[in-house]
Amino acid sequence: MTELLNRIPPEILERIGELDLDVESTNCLKAIEELLEKTVLDGGKRLRPMITFLMGRVLLEDLSVLDPFAKAIEMVHAASLAHDDVVDEATMRRGSPSINNVASNKRAVLAGDYLLADVIYNLSHQGDLKIVQKMSSVITDLAVGEWVQSDAIEQRAYTVEVIERIAFLKTASVMSWCTWVSAYKAGLGEDQCSTAYNVGKHIGIAFQMMDDVLDFSEDSKKDQLLDVKNNIVNSVILEWLELNPSKLKSYKDGEDLINLWSLDNIELAVSNVKQRATEHMSKAQSSLEDIIKLSPLGEPTASKNAQPMYDIMKFIIERSF
Repeated sequence: MTELLNRIPPEILERIGELDLDVESTNCLKAIEELLEKTVLDGGKRLRPMITFLMGRVLLEDLSVLDPFAKAIEMVHAASLAHDDVVDEATMRRGSPSINNVASNKRAVLAGDYLLADVIYNLSHQGDLKIVQKMSSVITDLAVGEWVQSDAIEQRAYTVEVIERIAFLKTASVMSWCTWVSAYKAGLGEDQCSTAYNVGKHIGIAFQMMDDVLDFSEDSKKDQLLDVKNNIVNSVILEWLELNPSKLKSYKDGEDLINLWSLDNIELAVSNVKQRATEHMSKAQSSLEDIIKLSPLGEPTASKNAQPMYDIMKFIIERSF
């Protein structure tokens, strides 16, 4: 991570460091604010604001116009973490007790809901309905993603397509907004904004696939084998089941993953998922190249300014934590 940060322009790191993540509503209960500050709003890589600003650097002279939107997407992400920790019955988050562990499931859900309401309230005061609509779609996608995943758990009907749909809804929809909003604020047309959206979409899917890989890493700060324990089939587990047909049959017949778990073919499963993640990242790079050609800053400047975005893409594929 240190090597990556050394490649990020200092002004971007400074802007992220100064990002105000306080809940702005005057009606906010102090207890809610304190709970959020010591759990889902504490720490993290701030990857989503970083992507927002780095895409903005390819397209905009003045990055300050993106401040409220970088804040908004990080708070939506934090809300999704609060809700995910409840759904997944997590105990740890970023090496510390998860929000539901610090408080309770009920308070974790309520705190997440409060964050989402605060985001929409503040975005509406930016005076651009299109941006509010886009963010509302992201929040809808996050909820639908959890629902689709819940259905898949109950029906045990996973496919590569279902896994990727969940990855888009729960992760890529957020990162797509990061790259879309920068293009939109730069004044690009609808088609060009769609191209920028695709940059975030493929980054997000690749990110989720690599996050699934981390569930099997000893260096991970996630709960070890959390998805296996929760009977959730992620991209690596699906690959592993397909490489072990007898276990796949037992799973579809009703056996829990934890009772089937072994290391048979797990290295091959991880390798296959990494390859698919790399293919998605290549699509993100291709879309970014198209955006560079359209930049109001001119292609030479935009190309130079885009290098940290390429570094982020490389980091996501190569990260080990």
